[in-house]
Parts: sequence; structure tokens; C-alpha cells
Amino acid sequence: MIITVDGYDGTGKTTLAKSLAKKYGFIYLDKPIIKMMQCQKECSFEEAVLLVKEAEAKLRINPSKRQITKFYCDALLWLKQFGEKHNIILDRGFLTMYAVVGDNETEDLFDQYIKAGAFFDASIYLTAKDEERVNRIYGKNPNDPDLKHPVKWHDNNLESYATSRNLNYYKINTDNKTPEQVFDQAVKIVNKELEQKRDNELSI
Repeated sequence: MIITVDGYDGTGKTTLAKSLAKKYGFIYLDKPIIKMMQCQKECSFEEAVLLVKEAEAKLRINPSKRQITKFYCDALLWLKQFGEKHNIILDRGFLTMYAVVGDNETEDLFDQYIKAGAFFDASIYLTAKDEERVNRIYGKNPNDPDLKHPVKWHDNNLESYATSRNLNYYKINTDNKTPEQVFDQAVKIVNKELEQKRDNELSI
């Protein structure tokens, strides 16, 4: 089973994902492209990080939304195969990618990745007001480069897209909530998904 924790910067994705992975004994993963590179190149995690950074630097020279989509979503498809033998909590998945580059230009490409299986079992989609997210990021690191990209603070049609494609996602608004309160809500979601999976396996 692979469950992703999605949302914009400052919504609490990493804190929640790590807490869920610890509770359920799942593997915690951030940026599946790093894991993919590590396995394909048979190198250390640190070496894989450097290789990904080099690839991302080349991508930024003349970026297009379709190239960015392919670059990261190909790694999601690889993770699908890897995840067939593992239980994973993924920090940033398909919906996060759509949040960043999803629009009329790339929608057909995202549809192709859905059909190929890049969405996984379920997504916990975290939201928060722009001011709250900025304050959280600034509180952790006043020099965080994400603070220089205000375009990321504005929602696109993510939810309408996910709903129209019948994607299995759960929305949690984290405004004025402690990490513990968000965690408690997420645990109910994961328990529901695990129970559904057990029921499906028993019915086979």
C-alpha cells in the first residue's frame, strides 16, 4: 500500500508523513525520484541526491511544464512497482505535482499517468491559508527559497481535477490545528484504507 501526503509548502506534509510512517511501520519516502536513482544507479542515497540535483539543474535551463511533469511522474510510476512489495508513506505525490504544474497545458499528460497507475491507493491532501503557510515556513527557516516563489501560494483547479477523475483523496485543513490534531484525523483515514484493503483481500 502507498499513501501519499500532498499539499502546498507549509501545510505540514513532512511532519504528518513521518509521524504516520512511524506509527504504522511504513517506509517514509520523500521525492521518489531520489529512491529511483539510487536503485537504478546502485549508489548511495547521498550520491543519488547529487545526481537528482544535477538533473533538476539541467531541467531548469529551459523548463516546460510537460517536461517537469514527465520528470517527476515517471518516478511515481517506478515507485508503483517498488511499492508492490512495500508499505509506503510518500511525502509529496501525484496531487502535489498537479498542484505545481497542473493546468490545461498538462492535464492530458496527468490523465495518462493516472491510467498508468501513478496516483496510488489514497492521498491525504493538506491545506492551510497562505498567511499561515508563510508563517510556518518562515518560522522554520527565514531563508527558505520557497518564500521567493509567491506563485506557489495560489491554488489551481486541483480539487476539481481530482474530484472529476474520482481520485481517492481526503482533505484536511490544518489552520489553527496542532500537528497532533492533524495526525489524529489522518490516522482515522489510514485505518479506513487499511480496513478496506483487508476487506478486498478477503473477498478475493
